[in-house]
Amino acid sequence: MGFMYAAYSVVWVVIFGYLLILGKRHNDLRKEIEFLKQLEK
Repeated sequence: MGFMYAAYSVVWVVIFGYLLILGKRHNDLRKEIEFLKQLEK
């Protein structure tokens, strides 16, 4: 049962890390889009 708990925990840590990375990339893209919109004006 210990291995199952460990695997479950690792999967959740990986999912959480992936979501953090996606969030950071999303924010970076949003900032770049705003910058490009400012250049357009």
